[in-house]
Amino acid sequence: MANIESEGLSTKERRFGPRRAVDVKVFAHDGVELRKCTLRDIGLQGAFIETNFALPEDTAVELVLRVNREGKHLHCRFPAKVVRTKADGAALRFDALDQLAQQILVDLIYADDSQRGIEASY
Repeated sequence: MANIESEGLSTKERRFGPRRAVDVKVFAHDGVELRKCTLRDIGLQGAFIETNFALPEDTAVELVLRVNREGKHLHCRFPAKVVRTKADGAALRFDALDQLAQQILVDLIYADDSQRGIEASY
């Protein structure tokens, strides 16, 4: 069974729709450095990454994931903005995703665990 959380609007959270809890090594590129981090959860509109480095709010980043799609390994880049920070990481909101990126997110979030297709990037 897929591990999907559904969250609505509250005073602390401003995200809608399902989010998939994951524990996958990914990269975040802030325009200067490509840094290793851990993807903790992902949804159609954003993600939370655990980091050991600071990412200030409003920083533009690219989340880089390695996915297995139709038998091919792809490195997918998801442009995003840091919308919230915590001591252990940052919440990202995706920005201007193309059609392929949107479809990959749908596949990642709604696929069952055996078909998830997301892999560690490093």
